[in-house]
Amino acid sequence: MKKYWKSLFAGGAVALAGRLYAGMDDKVAAAILFSFALYMVCLFGLDLFTGKIGFITDRVKPVWWFAAVFLGNFAGAAAVAFLCIAADPGLVAAASAMIDAKLAVPWWSLFFRGLLCGILMYAAVVSWKKSGNPLGIFLCIPMFILSGFEHSIADISYLCMGLRFDFLPALLLIALGNAAGSILVHVTRNGILKV
Repeated sequence: MKKYWKSLFAGGAVALAGRLYAGMDDKVAAAILFSFALYMVCLFGLDLFTGKIGFITDRVKPVWWFAAVFLGNFAGAAAVAFLCIAADPGLVAAASAMIDAKLAVPWWSLFFRGLLCGILMYAAVVSWKKSGNPLGIFLCIPMFILSGFEHSIADISYLCMGLRFDFLPALLLIALGNAAGSILVHVTRNGILKV
């Protein structure tokens, strides 16, 4: 049960950052401040799908555990997203416009944007694990956001804030991309680079 709460709170932290990003005009500042979410996740040992999935090949956790983390993140992000639109109904239009922009690109582009985000998420998490220094977080998160890469849990918050459930198939594709990127770097790091 504790593990489920950890995934709920992780999703909620991402949704809070997503609310900030959706509502701010200065996207550079918003991208930097978005780093708050992963910093909170790492600081408090929360379970975030995009921060954990790269380690699936270590076989420390069963495959179903990663699916449960994703669902917990979804529930936490959705709950906070709905609270945010209750507090500021104007967010619905802003988040819906963000979803429109995401749906305007080809499906394979969404997958590769997810993959590239997964690479940077893995780098951010490993930099924290190895050093306890948040610098990697505050570099990698703005980097993926300003590059237009896709983070599945952040996209859950935009989906829910924009009430755009037609985005669900694309969201699953992005989640697969996040997983592929993170796993690719982890396998390369452990199997080839051995660092």
